[in-house]
Amino acid sequence: MFAKPHCSVIAIEEHYWDPELASHFTGSEIGKGDKIQKRLEDFGGERIRDMDEAGIDIQVLSHGAPAGQKLAPDVAIPLMKRVNDRLAAVVADKPDRFAGFASLPTNAPEAAADELERCVGLGFKGAIINGLSNGEFLDLPKSWPIFTRAENWMCRFIFTPPSRMTRSGVPISRITKSSFRVSRVRPGATRSRTARRRSG
Repeated sequence: MFAKPHCSVIAIEEHYWDPELASHFTGSEIGKGDKIQKRLEDFGGERIRDMDEAGIDIQVLSHGAPAGQKLAPDVAIPLMKRVNDRLAAVVADKPDRFAGFASLPTNAPEAAADELERCVGLGFKGAIINGLSNGEFLDLPKSWPIFTRAENWMCRFIFTPPSRMTRSGVPISRITKSSFRVSRVRPGATRSRTARRRSG
């Protein structure tokens, strides 16, 4: 039996699915079965009831994989805006129960940085990035604009590793799963990123 502490219990990486975004998924990404699909798209009775039974006060909602990480920029940029606007409306309807992590069009780094900044203005707590960005790691220099903008806004990221091999043959499942907070750099201080690590 879970003993509720004398503070709010906040659950992060709590997934949902946006039907329009999910319609772009292919292969094994398509569908989770009728029962799970219904739960992923639910923000009302069943999800709230489960939260109450588990002693969870707030869920930080984020879109399930692969979100926008495999989509071409011309599709992902406008689509991620619509997806995030719909999530913002869900959060606004139940601000005492939900918060949100943005979905980003990471294959267009500058546009992803702009969308991150826009979503911070909507009240989002950060962003989720699901696995590789069209097969590439996010530490490539071309992706740095996303993290530079995140640093300016002190944004948090959830990174979820994909369940396949990298191009170099390293099993992604062996890479540590992390939640990062990008820290502001003070004059004369060393640039740092803090992380809470858990096995992936």
